[in-house]
Amino acid sequence: MTAPEPLELCTEALATARVQGLSADAPIHALAATLGAEFTEHTDLDGLYRDFGDVEVHYERLGPDEPWQGRFMVVRADRLPARVRLDDLREELRRVGQSLVQLPATRAGATDQTLRAPLSGSTVTVADDGTVIAIAAPVWPVPDLPALPESRWRAVCESLSLLLPLSRTERAEWLADRVPDTSEAADWWTSLLHPLATLRFGDPDHAADWAGLELWLLDQAADAGVWPRDEWVWRWMWFVRSLTARAAGPHAADLTRLSLANLPMTVAQLHALPPDWRALTAADLRRARTARALLSVATAYGARVMG
Repeated sequence: MTAPEPLELCTEALATARVQGLSADAPIHALAATLGAEFTEHTDLDGLYRDFGDVEVHYERLGPDEPWQGRFMVVRADRLPARVRLDDLREELRRVGQSLVQLPATRAGATDQTLRAPLSGSTVTVADDGTVIAIAAPVWPVPDLPALPESRWRAVCESLSLLLPLSRTERAEWLADRVPDTSEAADWWTSLLHPLATLRFGDPDHAADWAGLELWLLDQAADAGVWPRDEWVWRWMWFVRSLTARAAGPHAADLTRLSLANLPMTVAQLHALPPDWRALTAADLRRARTARALLSVATAYGARVMG
């Protein structure tokens, strides 16, 4: 496959979080066929990345016995044969109806700037002369999880500990008594879900029980329309990707069901989309990405259900 021009490579990564049609969770044989069979591999206890030269693919795992999961790609613009400038990237994104937003500096006195493409969640690091250094393209955007004050964190953890042994009927009654019927409902739900991953990892003997509680709460939040569909799916994907095999195993059927129930398009509609990403509207790009993510979950856990 002919390598795209540097500007096109960077634009696709920012607009779609994909490189030549692939994201970081693509199978290694597909990545090698597209990016090149030659790569170097760097690994530590829970992190790994494969360096294809112009593109790095980064992976994480939840433990030594867990599988590696693709998390994000990095387009190393500083290695490309021609420099890419921020002004040119902005213009290319404008052509496809997208834009960039400035992010706060990560350290005092930093001269590099970081900008984010809201649709894809990809970020671009730019030198002070306007030259692009690198683009990070995540498999799925990180949901916004603002830190809770310590007293609020403790109170939520106590509530979740009370919820854990209850039946579904009792949990539903607890929710009905407490969910605010106001514009603050989304913040209330975000706070309620926030500590669950920490509680799950801190209590490995009951990890499956904690996972079941979080799955049930996410199901209730979906029914209540707490967040816009895309935001709910972001949270769903980060929940699923944080599950160890032990925590997920008893819930394979529900993980499959809920993923399929939230598909924004059918498999046939997904396959019928034009292969050229520039031919897709921003709405199509978003729906396709959501569908691929949810189908990956349904495929993985549906296989376990079927044995």
